[in-house]
Amino acid sequence: MKKLLLAALLFTSAASFAQMTRDIKIDLIKPAAGDKVINGQPFEIEYIITNTSAEPTIASDSMIVLYILNNNQQLNIPGQSPSIFTNRVLNQNDTIWRKFTLTLTINGTTGPTPIPFCTRMFAQNGNQTIDPNQANNNACNTVTVSLSEINKALAGMKVYPNPALDVLTVSFDYKDAKEIKVLDLSGKLLSTTTVTGVETNVEVANLATGIYLYQITDINGANIAAGKFSVSK
Repeated sequence: MKKLLLAALLFTSAASFAQMTRDIKIDLIKPAAGDKVINGQPFEIEYIITNTSAEPTIASDSMIVLYILNNNQQLNIPGQSPSIFTNRVLNQNDTIWRKFTLTLTINGTTGPTPIPFCTRMFAQNGNQTIDPNQANNNACNTVTVSLSEINKALAGMKVYPNPALDVLTVSFDYKDAKEIKVLDLSGKLLSTTTVTGVETNVEVANLATGIYLYQITDINGANIAAGKFSVSK
């Protein structure tokens, strides 16, 4: 009787183990290798999860997807990270497709900088891994991250001399810049100067000694840069 019970337990354990041997892979479609990602601007993430084994998944299986930047930085994406798929029965070659948009900000990047972007998947049931083949659970593409044109311009912008006497020079290499506004500390507009090129001279000879504000607007009327400067007579 004990031998029969032991055999039954071994058979049950073997059957349970057999149920936990699926092969789930993930493919990263976007961003593709070599794609250019502009720092601070949205880009697309698209991937496909596929059950490549004959063993179907069951509703209690979970597929968890993490997003990894530069091999070690896990991205926390509101509403997307981690992505957890449950109650999905996938037969052989069935897929789950996901696509969404992410805005990526990397401090200290002046670009162009090649950085690996990865989707990393874990397939499990409860606390037990159901996918013994981990080789296809990590999909990476190396993208080129660079600053946007406006951020490059901001990084190189100069406002001088400060304090100014008669003329304030704004050096700002951005083709869509339109106007430089001078305001007092209460926000009252004092003057508007049209941007004439990489360097624009703003007349401040009529301003009294003190601290003032400047704002740079683009062709759409949006404020793209602002700061303070002083006038000393």
